[in-house]
Amino acid sequence: MNIKDLEPKLEFFKENGYLILEDIYNDEECNEVVNHAHQVLGPSDDLTPLMNIHKSSEIIQKFMSNKKLLNFINSYFQDTALGLQTEFFFMPPKTVGFNPHQDNTYVKASSDSFISAWCALTDVDKNNGGLIIWPKTHNEEALETVDTGLSKHDNQDPNATIRKTVVPEKYNKESPIIKKGSVLLIHSWLVHASNTNNSDNNRYALLCTYLKEHTDFRSGSYAQRVPFTLDDTV
Repeated sequence: MNIKDLEPKLEFFKENGYLILEDIYNDEECNEVVNHAHQVLGPSDDLTPLMNIHKSSEIIQKFMSNKKLLNFINSYFQDTALGLQTEFFFMPPKTVGFNPHQDNTYVKASSDSFISAWCALTDVDKNNGGLIIWPKTHNEEALETVDTGLSKHDNQDPNATIRKTVVPEKYNKESPIIKKGSVLLIHSWLVHASNTNNSDNNRYALLCTYLKEHTDFRSGSYAQRVPFTLDDTV
């Protein structure tokens, strides 16, 4: 991606708090990650998302180091991006969606020094558990969160339903269609959620998060985030 193509994308991201980068990965790369996740899972029937699958996987670290993706993130940071956290979602049919939340509620990094890359490993839409976003909510920075009184749901992240972010009424939500191999980039403070998977198939996705070098952050007792270097020459 040359600078001429990059500048309008950066401007869109800064204004709206999100951006879809099309065709970052090919089918083979996506399928390799899905197959690898099932190998890591083994015979278990518990399809709770796999936290930090990269820590024992060169496949995932290579996936995160995609040159086109890092080119955008490094340009946004105007510095070197480090890998921070991954989470692989199996999301089988009938899995409930994630409540509205802001990723930086958990990470607590400076506003423009942390970014999430939600990588679609299958075609994703509203029906099969696709994401919901509230464009421009990143301008609010930290919003109020409230307890829902709900407990963990089967096959979902433990934090998915127990709290939710209160979204100001002036913002409208969208459920973008994301093609397999494309990436939704999410600003640290953009409010987002996901739909329940009402399809007959798993909705596979890999969340990859990145941190600007030398930035403070919260490691977290569940996520146990540890920054690591990325090799964009692979």
